[in-house]
Amino acid sequence: MRTQTWIKAILLLVALPAVAAAQEIPCARGPCMRPDRPGTHFLAEVNGGGTLGGNLGLAVEGVVGVGGKFRGFPLRFYLVTEVAYASTSQDGALAGPSLGFSEERSYRDLALGLRTYVPIFGPVRLFLDLMGGGSHVAATLERDNLYTLSASDWFGMGQFAGGIQLRVLHHLSVGMRYKLVLTDDPLSNMRQVVGIPTPLRSSVTMGLTWHF
Repeated sequence: MRTQTWIKAILLLVALPAVAAAQEIPCARGPCMRPDRPGTHFLAEVNGGGTLGGNLGLAVEGVVGVGGKFRGFPLRFYLVTEVAYASTSQDGALAGPSLGFSEERSYRDLALGLRTYVPIFGPVRLFLDLMGGGSHVAATLERDNLYTLSASDWFGMGQFAGGIQLRVLHHLSVGMRYKLVLTDDPLSNMRQVVGIPTPLRSSVTMGLTWHF
C-alpha cells in the first residue's frame, strides 16, 4: 500500500506543471482548461509600396489563399491568387542623337500559384511565392521633338516573391515582401533599338495578412 501511495504522489507531481499550464481564470466549480485554438486555413492580404528601377512608382497587391500544413511537418502550403497594380517610369537622354526621353509603364496583373511558409522562431516566419498568370501592360515613350509612342496588350508573366512576417495576433500578421516579375511589354523592342534600358520589374511592399 505504501508503495502505491508513493507512486501516486510521484505521478501527481509530474502532472502538476501540465495542469497548471492549462489553467485559465478559475471557474466556479474548479479550474478551467484552456481550449486549443483552432487552426487557420484561409488568408487575405493587402500590400502597398513602391517599384524599383528607374523612378519610384506605385505597387499595390491583394492576395487571397487557402491551405494548411501536414501533421508533423513544419511547412505550410497555400494555393494563392493575386491581383496587383504597379507603375514605373524613367527619363534621361539618348546616347546617339542628343534627345531627352521619358517613358512610363503600368501593369495590371492576375496570377495564381503556391505560397510556402517556413517557421523561423516564435511568431517569425519566412514565405516564398511562385506564381504565373497574365499582365495587361500599357507603355508610353516620349522623345524630344518626335512623336509619342504608346501601346498596350496582355502578356504572360511569371513572378517570384518572398519576405518575412511577424504573427502579432492569432489572426493577424505584419510583413515585408519583395517581388520580381518577368513579363514583356509592347514597347520593349522599340526601347532596345533606341538604346533605352529596361530594368527588371521588381517591388518592395509592406502588408497586413489576416488568417482565418
